[in-house]
Amino acid sequence: MVSHFKKKQNRNISKNNFFIKIFGVLILIVFLSLVYADFKIYKNKQKLISQLNDYKRQIQEIEERNRNLEEGIAKSDDKDFIEKVAREEFGMQQPGENVVAFVTPEQNEQEVKNNSKKSFFNIGDWPGWFSGFWQAVKDRF
Repeated sequence: MVSHFKKKQNRNISKNNFFIKIFGVLILIVFLSLVYADFKIYKNKQKLISQLNDYKRQIQEIEERNRNLEEGIAKSDDKDFIEKVAREEFGMQQPGENVVAFVTPEQNEQEVKNNSKKSFFNIGDWPGWFSGFWQAVKDRF
């Protein structure tokens, strides 16, 4: 009978271990879900902070533009300012004046750089190569 008692005692311990393990797993699941939720909240917070900084930058740009417009309104009665705006924005000139436009060599250098970037291995450039080759063949014959 004593041995039978020991068997019952072992069964109770194994049942307790089973419930402890299930309880531990449940606590682990709750902990991991809380960590995941915290990570999502942190990520959302960073996104909102980024949006806030972007909106602050936009507000500063709009305020600067507003100041420039207010200065333009304040100067709208000034004859020199009106003449400057008419020349720069509308291309107007006084009688007897000639407008001279200068072409800067920087524009040509940029075009050369863009053309030199074409590579045989870039498939997007192939139509240009083939059309140039075809044009050369047509010019010869």
